Amino acid sequence: MAETPHVDKDAYVDKKDLEGLIREVAGGRISRRQFFYRAAALGLSTSAIGTVLAACGNSSSSPSASPTPMDTTKPASLYFYNWSDYLAPATRKNFKKQTGINIVETYFDDNEALLAKLKGGAAGYDVICPSDYMVHIMIKSGLLEPLDMSYIPNFSHVDPKFQNPTYDNKTEFGGKKYSVPYQWGTTGIGVRTDKVKETVTSWAVLWDTKYKGQINMDNEERETIGAALKLLGYSLNSTSESEVDQATQKLIEQKPLVNAYDSNNMKRFMLAGTPLVHSWNADALLVMDEIGMDKLAYVLPQEGYTVWVDNLCIPRGAPSPYATHLFMNFLFDPQNAADLVDWVWYLSPVPEAYDIITTKLLKENFPTQAQLANGELMNDVGAFARNYTLAWERVKSA
Repeated sequence: MAETPHVDKDAYVDKKDLEGLIREVAGGRISRRQFFYRAAALGLSTSAIGTVLAACGNSSSSPSASPTPMDTTKPASLYFYNWSDYLAPATRKNFKKQTGINIVETYFDDNEALLAKLKGGAAGYDVICPSDYMVHIMIKSGLLEPLDMSYIPNFSHVDPKFQNPTYDNKTEFGGKKYSVPYQWGTTGIGVRTDKVKETVTSWAVLWDTKYKGQINMDNEERETIGAALKLLGYSLNSTSESEVDQATQKLIEQKPLVNAYDSNNMKRFMLAGTPLVHSWNADALLVMDEIGMDKLAYVLPQEGYTVWVDNLCIPRGAPSPYATHLFMNFLFDPQNAADLVDWVWYLSPVPEAYDIITTKLLKENFPTQAQLANGELMNDVGAFARNYTLAWERVKSA
């Protein structure tokens, strides 16, 4: 195209931005659908967008055939169904300052509870925060809305290793994307070194009888069965009935040693002096910061461990997908990503955030490449998930 089409009605649109968009669509670098959404976001009317697209030389499409843009009405509130204590006050404050939208949170305890809630017909949530394997399950179950990435330009700041994960692979799902990463981390053992004198390197310490009543385990079927599978030398994504049975038996043997199965109070138990706590990385680091590195260590066992990614998704029938897209885009700004990390102490999918974060202890305890190579991402095991549920029921009722 030689020049910008005449669009007097929309003269308030930034001409430089519009010309850039026109070059992109004319050169085939963005789709007509992406152009439609971005031009609408700039304030161009539907008729003017049609005029521009027609001038770009594609006569096969008319304005009436253009996709209906997302409803960009800003709601008063964004309803976020989240894990507890997983949103920074600065995130809430700055998002409202930028968009005028207040964030209203409610909480769930584990991925299975989140799944059951959505399958049960719960509605009214704009955004949810499932972990990796659960995203895959929810996509297959038809519980999620696909994302329009043209509304999330800051996704370019995300580390490429998180952009097309196995649990939300666009090839598998016809080019559609259903999730973006929120935070990621590891699952290991919080060791009170003022009470445990030996050097801990293995999951085996959680089966040591001398620590009877001094061990806390995560109250989540995949994580806890996964720890036993790793101890036995198996994948935490095993679909072998024999291997899961062996892991189940190990957990039944361990049960008399366990003080509690608890996913919500890991920090409290470590602070109170529980010698061995099956823990997430941030919970251990927060306690370490409070009581000192000489009293607590966070161990990633030599047999391997879970590397997990929590994600943001839009549940089917969400009130305001537009508000959620704004929220996702906001979080991928490096400064906003750093604000979140400085509060929750987990790890960000935005590498630039680490140049900004102020938490020295977190920087000093970032997992090494060798440690990360020994971790395993938890995947959807399909219909075999029922075996894990039954195994966990056996452990809890033993």
